[in-house]
Amino acid sequence: MLLTSRELTKRGHEVVFALPPEGNTAAAAKEAGFRVHPLPIRQDYDVFSAAKLKTVCELEKPDAMHAHHPQAHAVTLIAKYLGAKPPLAVTRRVIFPIRTNFFSAIKYRSPKIKRYIGVCHAVKTELVKGGVPAEKIDVIPSAVNLDIYNQVEQQRRSLSWDGPIRITMVGHYATFKGHQVMMKAARRIFDACPQARIMMIGRDTKSLAPMAAELGYTPEQVELLGERRDVPELLKQAHIFAMPSLQEGIATALIEAQAAGIPAVGSDVGGIPDVLVNGETGTLVPPNDPDRLADALIALIKNPARAQALAAKARERVGGLFGVQAVVTRLEKFYTELARQA
Repeated sequence: MLLTSRELTKRGHEVVFALPPEGNTAAAAKEAGFRVHPLPIRQDYDVFSAAKLKTVCELEKPDAMHAHHPQAHAVTLIAKYLGAKPPLAVTRRVIFPIRTNFFSAIKYRSPKIKRYIGVCHAVKTELVKGGVPAEKIDVIPSAVNLDIYNQVEQQRRSLSWDGPIRITMVGHYATFKGHQVMMKAARRIFDACPQARIMMIGRDTKSLAPMAAELGYTPEQVELLGERRDVPELLKQAHIFAMPSLQEGIATALIEAQAAGIPAVGSDVGGIPDVLVNGETGTLVPPNDPDRLADALIALIKNPARAQALAAKARERVGGLFGVQAVVTRLEKFYTELARQA
């Protein structure tokens, strides 16, 4: 939100936030110079916050209103039923199936919501399954600050492929993120490429230590770094990026890795195919298939020239699709069309 809002402001638009006052986003928005109205949302159907949001709309008179979070989705919808004027759009970022209960039907089929954004085509598919007409949905990805990763790419150019080869994962530990698939694939990788190392970065990844020990891996072979604030610095050490998820949304970490010039392997699920084109900008493998994952990673390790050629094409592609300028240009068109539906 902040990345795109800064660019929208540069282009002459005005962005106002309504956010929980105690959150990090509210603090960051204020620091960036945006007006922030405190909206202490306590639950999905918080009528008090919805009424307050209606008052905010009466004060600010926005041309459009955009909900970016599931609770915001519910509260903005109630505000519309209470009489808030601006046309409403909702972004959905996850690919979990939409529930079939009464409240979900209201949230996703209400005529009060004029437009939807799905951050990848898999999200659009789930929205349609949930009852949203396809013509009301635009696929617009979240924006990524590519400037940070351009610097990483420049420094990675001198990275040697003669020593230890680091295969890197970035993401909090959860079953659907595929860490356990990587753990199973690692044996074949180490047998074929003894110089390989696996680096896992993200919240709770250190809890994988017992699994690594049980499989016979040393701490040098599988580095479990936990949550880190210096991910761009760590990516400078990465030779290959892996995203073996069982389900995934827009795969922001994969976009960032490709922007940093890192060859990538990902599962053919969710939003990953939106980011990685098999055989052109990286390699897609079936989900939950350790052998195919290992084969794809070994192939890149053994052919650095091909790996780097794929990475170069990927870097060019993500710059044109996921950079702030590209995303905001699409958002401007979306907001213009939304405002006309008032």
